[in-house]
Amino acid sequence: MDLGWFVLSVFLFIEILLVTLVCMPMPSNEVRGAVNGWVASLWLYQPVQYAAIGMLAVDVFYLCFVWQALSNPLYDMGFFSHEMGVSCEYKQDLYLAERNAYISASILFLFFVLRRLVDIQDKLHMARSQVKAIQGGGGAGGDALLMDGSHKKPLAVEADDKKAK
Repeated sequence: MDLGWFVLSVFLFIEILLVTLVCMPMPSNEVRGAVNGWVASLWLYQPVQYAAIGMLAVDVFYLCFVWQALSNPLYDMGFFSHEMGVSCEYKQDLYLAERNAYISASILFLFFVLRRLVDIQDKLHMARSQVKAIQGGGGAGGDALLMDGSHKKPLAVEADDKKAK
């Protein structure tokens, strides 16, 4: 593996780590907000932006380079026999090109997935914060917000209210 593919692999592992971190279940909404805020704040740094855009540009170049190597897989599909000169080295080169294509395509895919996940997690964090604010902290004694906008007390509180009357 040459240096370019090694750097792209490291970039892929960083993306996998960030996507996994954003997708993990969080114990509370505050933790979700902190993790999502940290991941989103990484994009605010100019060096991170330049590095990510540069890596994506290199990745697209490498993907185009690998695409050419994979554009003629007729030997593996059986259209040409092995007696026609298909060597093990040629098959190894096709395997390496396929592996590198997976690396390149995964980097592009995970970049867009990560951007969308950060947006979705941010909206989820804000929505849960709004629900907690409406419910007065979201404790067990708080009213439940119904779909029509009205509030309903939990069953235990309703039973206590009936006993008191």
